[in-house]
Amino acid sequence: MYQTLVVKLIAWVALLSSATAATSDDRPIDGRFDVGGRSIRIACKGTGSPAVVIDAGMGTAPVEDPGWQAIADQVATVTRVCLYDRAGLGGSDPAPSGSRSSLDFAADLHAALSSAGIKGPYLLVGHSVGGLHAQVFAAKYPSDTAGLVLVSTTHPDQFSKWLALLPAPAQGEEKAVTDARSFLITMQTDPSKNEERLDMRASARQAHLLTSLGSKPVIIATHSPRFRMVPGLSEPLAVKLEDATQRMQRGYLSLSTNAHQNVAERAGHGLPHEAPKFVVDSILQGVAAVREHVVR
Repeated sequence: MYQTLVVKLIAWVALLSSATAATSDDRPIDGRFDVGGRSIRIACKGTGSPAVVIDAGMGTAPVEDPGWQAIADQVATVTRVCLYDRAGLGGSDPAPSGSRSSLDFAADLHAALSSAGIKGPYLLVGHSVGGLHAQVFAAKYPSDTAGLVLVSTTHPDQFSKWLALLPAPAQGEEKAVTDARSFLITMQTDPSKNEERLDMRASARQAHLLTSLGSKPVIIATHSPRFRMVPGLSEPLAVKLEDATQRMQRGYLSLSTNAHQNVAERAGHGLPHEAPKFVVDSILQGVAAVREHVVR
């Protein structure tokens, strides 16, 4: 009888601990979390798994961004969702001096999630350059990655392929062509010229290390083919660049045997603010796919 009571007591303590942990995991979070002498801000709401972690485009701090807040509010009705400000943005401390790579940002995010007690594996949602960082996170921390939702994401080959499609420099060429070439070269060679000091070439090499997620879900939410990423170019050249962009977006389908692409009808690169429902639907598709994958 004594042994029976001990077994029951152990089971009761385990159940109580489990309930306490669940309550702790589900608590709302909005704070700054240490990543080794610096703090990164994360805000979470909602309950359930997988935890959706949102990494926004260049220069955007999603914790206080109205567009991303509205998206998070809708996702939070289905599962836990966390908005994350990269170093130097919003409520996060500045990064160390010098250039940074996607691997630096991925390491910050991984450390901040751990410091905040947010358990993985995570469904990573990355918009624009945030999607490049998400790919590097998935390559570096595969066991903490449940899947990816890539929202009009920067492709690691994007700038080099666009540059190769531009005509050779010529006297009297369109100013838009000259400006586009200068911008693309600068983005690849001078991290000091973008607001987050991102080394694009190093980040592209890191993203290429992600070759497969196996059967983990990958949702590709792509902007409309009607969009012109580089404004001012003549239409034939603009179409050529956009066709290449759309091919690169389709290329993400090879990352997983469980990959799906959604293409916006009209919205451009700013999908979170131009077509928030499209983004929400893609995220929830990813959540459902992760849950189905876990059950299998």
